[in-house]
Amino acid sequence: MGLMMTVIRTVWGMVWRSALVAFGYVAGLIAAGVIGGLLGIQVSGGQSSSASFAWLVLSGILLGLFLGPLAVRLSLTRWQHFALWVSIIFFNMGSVAIEGAYFVPGLVLLPIPVLLVQQVLAAAGAALAITILFATSGQPISWWIALRQRPWHAWVWRFTVSAFSYIVFYYVFGALNYALVTQPYYASHAGGLGTPSPEQVIVAELVRAPLIMLSVLLFLLSARMPRRRLMVVTGLLLFAVGGIVPLVMQISSLPLLLLAASAVEIFCQNFGAGLVAAWLLGTQE
Repeated sequence: MGLMMTVIRTVWGMVWRSALVAFGYVAGLIAAGVIGGLLGIQVSGGQSSSASFAWLVLSGILLGLFLGPLAVRLSLTRWQHFALWVSIIFFNMGSVAIEGAYFVPGLVLLPIPVLLVQQVLAAAGAALAITILFATSGQPISWWIALRQRPWHAWVWRFTVSAFSYIVFYYVFGALNYALVTQPYYASHAGGLGTPSPEQVIVAELVRAPLIMLSVLLFLLSARMPRRRLMVVTGLLLFAVGGIVPLVMQISSLPLLLLAASAVEIFCQNFGAGLVAAWLLGTQE
């Protein structure tokens, strides 16, 4: 009985704190809209409904459930925590927004610079909640000391190879998914889908790849765990924040089969890139 109550309290604690993370994320989006309105910029786009808002809130809750347990285990200052979670959320969600502007123009109606500002504020709101509600104090890790473990040129080639690995995974698994499942959806423009030109795809992914690597760089400098475990955690982290969360946001907008196929594709892309990133950029042996 005592064990069951402990489990219930632990689960409930995770849920209500994650709900506040969702509130922080949505509050950031609202703040972007208010600021945009004051500046005469329309900071909203795509379909709006109670169902889509519910999926947005669930996505925010998932951010807390995914990132909260990691925040509990990392020994960082409050400012380091905030910077870390902003980078993970913003660079992942921002890179997804960039891709969405090309592949789902019917849903993503905002200019890319406006989208990125919107995502910065949303990430800041969620990161602030994670820092306040989940982060623990302890002996902080020096990112500068971690960076000095390798010369600058070693970081450059490792980062470049890591980013390139994502592009390889993207084209391999993206082509397979397109041939096996998603081609009819793009051909019929289901849910506002569009088919960008090869040049647009190349440009988008050349931008996205380094952003995805930047999203986990501070985490890799902070985490203290065996290399193999770090590789798995990093892969799952990229899949969770860069895959599950944005896909859940689109449940009311895109066909479920397309979302399921995309989830498999993104898992292969992001998990694989996470393995490579942790192997090359991790600072723990």
